[in-house]
Amino acid sequence: MKVILLKDVRGVGLHGTIQNVSDGLAMNKLFPQKLAEPATDEKIAQLEKNKTAREAEVVKQEAQLANKIKSLHTKKITIEAKATEKGGLFKAVGAKEVGKAILTQHSLEIPEDSIVMDPLKTTGEHAIKLESKTAKAELAVEIKPSI
Repeated sequence: MKVILLKDVRGVGLHGTIQNVSDGLAMNKLFPQKLAEPATDEKIAQLEKNKTAREAEVVKQEAQLANKIKSLHTKKITIEAKATEKGGLFKAVGAKEVGKAILTQHSLEIPEDSIVMDPLKTTGEHAIKLESKTAKAELAVEIKPSI
């Protein structure tokens, strides 16, 4: 029997996929627990339509992220952090802090997984990379000691 999975089911398949399962599994487990529904022609057409819409949305979001990253190429942000007299930071600056600084200083929201960097542990200027599937850029991060 063909079913459309409404949730991930171990040993059967992932959410949103069409699977061939035994009648007993479908009738005794998948349908009563609302893990799947029968794969009728209308439901399959609706699933394909939704899948196409999701894929288009993902492509649109990727293009927007690539434009944001390209606009930040060779730009600079400044972050203040508590530091020792020798320039070592008490707390390392990571992707989360860099993302917040980009948002406040350039009004662009960049996801943390697009910020490629090791934690910054000293004051001064550092170069970090911003990456998406289609775009790459370098961003200068200046860490100043806070007073």
